[in-house]
Amino acid sequence: MVILGVDVGTIRVGIAVADGTVRIPFPVGVYLRAKYGAEKALLAEIENRSASLLVVGLPLGASGERTPACNMVEGFVRRIAKRVKIEIVYVDEAFSSLEATERLSQVSRGAQHIDAFAACLILERYFELNSSS
Repeated sequence: MVILGVDVGTIRVGIAVADGTVRIPFPVGVYLRAKYGAEKALLAEIENRSASLLVVGLPLGASGERTPACNMVEGFVRRIAKRVKIEIVYVDEAFSSLEATERLSQVSRGAQHIDAFAACLILERYFELNSSS
């Protein structure tokens, strides 16, 4: 089973991929949202990889409450769901971009990789939450 992790931002969308049995996420890329570029890229990744699950980071607040950004993320995902049939799961992405920035600074990767690496962290959280399955 191919699983895609998605970190939706206001300007860019990071995408990561993992095999459901191996459970090791790898960054795919970062795509600009302008002119539906990120939506087109995500739809292509779903099709090209025959993905069966989309794990999307939901930017909840520190106490687990919804934030205004949740609506933006869910709107992006609704547009994807209208175009392709795929199971969608949301996980709390709180501080994933900050953690990605900290980890990447240790290996001197550029800022352009942060969103894809944040998508990897979203997949890691999903696997941690579903470790018994």
